[in-house]
Amino acid sequence: MQEPLYIRIFHALVSDIATRDIAPGDRVMENRVATRFDVSRAPARKALAELQEQGLVIPMPAPARGYIVAPDAPERAASLGSTNDAPFTTQTAPTWQRIYSEVENALTQRIAFGRWRLTETGIASAFSVSRTVARDVLARLQARGLVINEGKGWIAPELSADRAQNLYELRALLEPAALLDISGQVPRQTMDQMIQDLHRVVGTKVDGHLLDRFETELHIDLLQRCSNPELCRAMTEAQSLLLAHKFFYQHTAEIYPVEPFLDEHLHILMLTRDGAVTDACEELRQHLLRSSDRAAARIATLRKTFVDTSTDYLERLA
Repeated sequence: MQEPLYIRIFHALVSDIATRDIAPGDRVMENRVATRFDVSRAPARKALAELQEQGLVIPMPAPARGYIVAPDAPERAASLGSTNDAPFTTQTAPTWQRIYSEVENALTQRIAFGRWRLTETGIASAFSVSRTVARDVLARLQARGLVINEGKGWIAPELSADRAQNLYELRALLEPAALLDISGQVPRQTMDQMIQDLHRVVGTKVDGHLLDRFETELHIDLLQRCSNPELCRAMTEAQSLLLAHKFFYQHTAEIYPVEPFLDEHLHILMLTRDGAVTDACEELRQHLLRSSDRAAARIATLRKTFVDTSTDYLERLA
């Protein structure tokens, strides 16, 4: 999670003290810190309190205000290891964004093993955020097709073999339509690079992170160029299985030592680049239907081998 604003100000000041840009005996004022970093006085005040806690500054005796940099502050600052090479910014990621990935990962690691209930209060308590933030997280999980709102709560449906098949059949209808829409619009250089990357790995053992990258490049990065926003939205919801594949590839690599989808992706991209769009759309459709059987095999393997761990904000349903 991104550091609070006052901590980033603190690190920036520690860095300045360590390099003696702010020297021993210099006076440091709350209002000047706020002006320098273009922030309110509240985070500036907390940053200075943190400097005092670390013995880097000493409060001015009353009635004077502010702080004096301590004589040994440069050495203390250097020992903290807080030199800050990155440029300071006041911009912060939305709170929901800072916890979304963890909740998404927790779900995708478990949906092959049953149905799960999530609640606003559970997420809010687990991450010490408001229910509004928790609601934002749940709304975005819904947009990705991972959860549904059943009126009395949010449910993550079980990713059974039947559900996986249904999702792949839906994708087999939607994604060829998107491929047809973008045909001729993708720069040849982009297509050539994707094809070249696949050529290098076809027929070899590829780790799960790279497999996930290739899935994303074709099914999301390329097809989301589609000009029909409703088609894009429907594809996103149907592609929830892609999120689970990040986990599947990591724990079921022994099923397919040489991943078959790589050669299928290569064929689809080469046909698309060369203008054989009808053939490319049909190959994409067949690829998705074949992928359904492979997903079912991965789910069956996971259920035999994976041991789940509990989490506070997910409740398994019977």
